Amino acid sequence: MSELIDRYVHQVGLYVRPKDRAEIEKELRSQIQDQIEDRYGDSPDRTDIAAALKHLGDPRTMAASYSGEQSLVGPELYPFLMTVLRFGLPLVPAVIVIANIVGAALSPDDNDWVRLLLDSIFTGAQAALIFFAIAVIFFAILERSGEEFRDPAASEFNPLELPAVDDPAAVDRFESGIGIAIGMLFGIAILYFLQVGGLTLRFDFNNPGDVLPVPTGWLIVLFFTTIGAVFLNLWALIRRRWTLGTWLVQTLLDLTGAVGVYFVLLVPVTERLSQAVPELRDVQLENVPAILTVITVVLMVIASGSRLIRLWQQRQGVKA
Repeated sequence: MSELIDRYVHQVGLYVRPKDRAEIEKELRSQIQDQIEDRYGDSPDRTDIAAALKHLGDPRTMAASYSGEQSLVGPELYPFLMTVLRFGLPLVPAVIVIANIVGAALSPDDNDWVRLLLDSIFTGAQAALIFFAIAVIFFAILERSGEEFRDPAASEFNPLELPAVDDPAAVDRFESGIGIAIGMLFGIAILYFLQVGGLTLRFDFNNPGDVLPVPTGWLIVLFFTTIGAVFLNLWALIRRRWTLGTWLVQTLLDLTGAVGVYFVLLVPVTERLSQAVPELRDVQLENVPAILTVITVVLMVIASGSRLIRLWQQRQGVKA
């Protein structure tokens, strides 16, 4: 009896704020048990429990009810919006400030550090507002775009089909939220690099500082692989499961991104270092990008491959 309740409570807990999770899960569990006792007495069977849980509704809708009424983004998508904002809003200004400071430190020009810090904080705050606006607009459009991101098979909530707590295909909400937030930030940065004509650590359209030219074609490839990964993570997050196909596509996007990073970041930076510090030519610095890329690809294949195997085994088990 308690196993089905555990699965429902666990799913609701995935979509609420971490700091409130324990209290909400405790309150919800008590509420469920009280309703079951009131409706079915002290000896409910599995069908009774499933009926009570179905009456409560989909876990995502239940989780959204703990966040109050929403109008711009409905209860289906609101938990995912909050996940992205929770990870992205602190990350965006931090990255901007750190990048500007590091860029100034590497620059041969003298800098007014107080002014630089204030400008960086102001730019970071602007970037955070832009990130917030893009995220809200994106989810608002998604909210009004129909059912294309929702699983048709899951249109009617069935408690008996709730995934197990340790389901290998379950989506890690923290991992996906971080991935979406970083992907959106990375996508914005790539658009900035395309605008200024290359890589720079100074995020200022009026004064981008020293710009390192990079292959525009690979920058575009990186942008589309990044946006593709954002949509794929969002797709999996909303459907609450990774499938063999979606995880395979995610793996291919990651591998393509690693190759793009080789051409856009590793090779140009290595060449610039070799020009700036001639002594480094003696240590065959030109081989470093290839070595780092091969190591990255191998680690990706190992990590993603193990999950692909587990998903394949689960799929075969379901078919059997």
